[in-house]
Amino acid sequence: MGAQHYLGNPNLKNSNVQLEFSPDQVKELVKCATDPKHFIENYVQIVHVDHGLVPFKLYDYQEEMVEIFHNNRFVISKLPRQSGKSTTIVSYLLHYILFNENVAVAILANKGNTARELLSRMQMSFEHLPRWLQQGVTVWNKGNVELENGSKILAAATSSSAVRGSSFNIIFLDEFAHVDPPSLADEFFNSVYPTISSGNTTKVFIVSTPYGMNKFYKMWIDAEEGRNTYVPFSVNWSDVPGRDDAWKQE
Repeated sequence: MGAQHYLGNPNLKNSNVQLEFSPDQVKELVKCATDPKHFIENYVQIVHVDHGLVPFKLYDYQEEMVEIFHNNRFVISKLPRQSGKSTTIVSYLLHYILFNENVAVAILANKGNTARELLSRMQMSFEHLPRWLQQGVTVWNKGNVELENGSKILAAATSSSAVRGSSFNIIFLDEFAHVDPPSLADEFFNSVYPTISSGNTTKVFIVSTPYGMNKFYKMWIDAEEGRNTYVPFSVNWSDVPGRDDAWKQE
């Protein structure tokens, strides 16, 4: 029998480790697989700026985000800063790679460091899952994760070459309005669209705070007016609990 832990990390299960599941755990596995909100609220932990590691309790608009991601292929989301947008989607992507076999996910951000930070948040949540909910790990580094169910996730900067030549089931574009220079956003879509359109279930999630009139702005307006296939989803700053006029003034 091989090592129980991946590269000696006690928080990561190695591949080919046999576990016995209790009847309750089997029921939970089935429930988690079919209901990402249940999985996130009951098993995902995140780092809170004031309280450290805490369970991720979804706000109403975050629950709606998860449902929209789960039930649609193309989603464009406009959200304010510090609204938990990235944490929400990273938690959904964690669910996706755990409960789907042989899928590939790309986390792309306006900067490579930002994309790797998002992946590190997902890795932290993965490490704090119960052992019986984890998949065995085969690759684990700052830019890539691969699991024994054949699923993988990579983090990179948004660029025309980021996913060229690869097939992905989900492409997540974070802070897409802030891609610099703006022409890179057009180049990216011209390069990546064949990858996106080659499958019948491929998903693309575009999430950003607004930043002037650019590719994100055009795609948002086209989504609102029904000129593309993206489902538009927006959150106002006042939708975030704890934000009122006093907060706005401050």
